[in-house]
Amino acid sequence: MTNNNKLVVKDNALIDASFNLSLIEQRIMLLAIVGARESSNLTPDTPIEVLVSDYIHQFKVDSNNAYGLLREAAKTLKRREFSYLDRYKGLEALTTANWVNKVTYVDSSGLIVLYLSKEVISLISRLSEQFTKYHIEQVSDFRSKYSIRLYELLIKWLNVAKTEKYSINDLRSKLGLDATEYSTMSNFKSNVLDRAVSEINKHTNITVEYDQFKKGRVITDIQFRIKSKVRSSQPELTRTSQVAFHQMTDAQINMFGNQLSRLPEFSNLADGNESYESLAAKIKEMLRDPIQQKQFFPHLKNLGFKA
Repeated sequence: MTNNNKLVVKDNALIDASFNLSLIEQRIMLLAIVGARESSNLTPDTPIEVLVSDYIHQFKVDSNNAYGLLREAAKTLKRREFSYLDRYKGLEALTTANWVNKVTYVDSSGLIVLYLSKEVISLISRLSEQFTKYHIEQVSDFRSKYSIRLYELLIKWLNVAKTEKYSINDLRSKLGLDATEYSTMSNFKSNVLDRAVSEINKHTNITVEYDQFKKGRVITDIQFRIKSKVRSSQPELTRTSQVAFHQMTDAQINMFGNQLSRLPEFSNLADGNESYESLAAKIKEMLRDPIQQKQFFPHLKNLGFKA
């Protein structure tokens, strides 16, 4: 399989999930997701093979150390979890699941065999809407685990040219940081955010800058601005085609605007102590705007909106 055919495809719920995988573990999962696309009937019992030699070639790493490092990563990957927004009996919920059910390492063949969890399978296969895809080569030169995660978050918004506002805590969670890691803003920016932005600008087909928002002297939110390095007539990476504007009736805008204003994900849109009613009015106007509506669509779908 050539690099041009090595597509990583993920449901946006998985793109927006919170998890902490090492750089090696993320790379293994990316190769597994690419490999899983070749299976016509993917189940938790389907073996997904990842050759260490393919890993070495894809990510341009030293072969002397790769076998031992991947052997250890295969062991730890079994214990790793991720959390994502889900639905349960029509209600918004948070689900925590494992990436894999079982991992086998065949030392004599330099082979990792993964058995993906049913949750992962549902979030990477047979996707028809609200998914993000990119070529694995775009993240192959990264040396920071945070660069992969940030790139995935950004590429989801490529067609809109800017992301939603991320609260610092939400962004840290999506990047896999706990409260004790790089806890000061200066450490977070220099060791995580700025390094990831630099790698993305250097190695991928997008450029990114970010704006900081403050309450008083404290940075509370960050929003990213994204541009493609490739011509728009031939986009190499795409967000889903489901970002088209959805015409909504006044009744729908009123109902869903009120519901969206109560979701914690959009509390960052409120100014200071702005009331829910005032925030709802703001969101209702945004739902009428073709650009601004797009940030709400995954949540609209979860709330029952049908295009």
